[in-house]
Amino acid sequence: MEIPVIDLKGLTGDESDRSRTMAQLHEACKDWGFFWLENHGVDAAIMEDVKRFVHGHYEDHLEAKFYASDLATNLDAADADQVDWEVAYSIQHLPKSNISNFSEISPPTRELLDTYIAQTVSLAEVLAECMSLNLGLAAGHIKAAFSPAAVGTKFAMYPACPRPELVWGLRAHTDAGGIIIMLQDEAVGGLGFLKPGAEEEEEWVPVEPCRGSRVFVDIGDQIEVISGGVYRSAVHRVEVGTEGRRLSMATFYNPGPDAVVAPATEAKAKVTEYPGAYRFGDYLEHYQRTKFGDKAARFQDIKKMLV
Repeated sequence: MEIPVIDLKGLTGDESDRSRTMAQLHEACKDWGFFWLENHGVDAAIMEDVKRFVHGHYEDHLEAKFYASDLATNLDAADADQVDWEVAYSIQHLPKSNISNFSEISPPTRELLDTYIAQTVSLAEVLAECMSLNLGLAAGHIKAAFSPAAVGTKFAMYPACPRPELVWGLRAHTDAGGIIIMLQDEAVGGLGFLKPGAEEEEEWVPVEPCRGSRVFVDIGDQIEVISGGVYRSAVHRVEVGTEGRRLSMATFYNPGPDAVVAPATEAKAKVTEYPGAYRFGDYLEHYQRTKFGDKAARFQDIKKMLV
């Protein structure tokens, strides 16, 4: 089963090229919830420099600490339902950056990350506009619904594990927010997505290591809500292996905490399974407690909170 690969160059082509690309994006969001992008506007050289930073930062500051941790030294006692075999940290970019909290990151590297994030946000806004139009909404609907958008990046490494049968790199979940743009490892796989569909048709699809300068995209719970279920966030997880380490860098283009999210009245779909207007910060607070639980139950919990 081949994950869709969308060439965004078509958006700047003639009317036929743009229509075809918009249709491919719509089908990917509707039938998959995740896809690869090519010719996306994020500079390939900058992407490679960012990956080198993530690998170097892990080696210099995190690797030894991880292998000395209770999880790594007592793996046989690990509860796979409670822990993840990952090394991760997050940096907030918008509306206010907290990168100054990371004193080990040099000023030139901060500038590199700022440039990468600016290009990634621009890509997310292009996708938000395309999704809005494909849903029959105003071009700026999703961007306005998210305003002021919150943007942050999770930097993750999944080290080699001596007993991968005992633990997940990251347990199965959907993402809480909006549009997630990921840099993926070029050599080591492990990420897997559950292709949406009827229960008997659902299938785990492995995400192969990145080819060239592609980026990987998945849609979060808030896009599902806004679309009234036309688009659905996909469950995903990470498996670990005995050899190699896997890099994953995910930038989240999310609603701000005070943004009010609701199904768009223009979206032609059944919306009874989704909550009405709610504050994203309240959803996110509940998500932190239920991230690895059932998404539909989480939506119903939010609906009950609004009664």
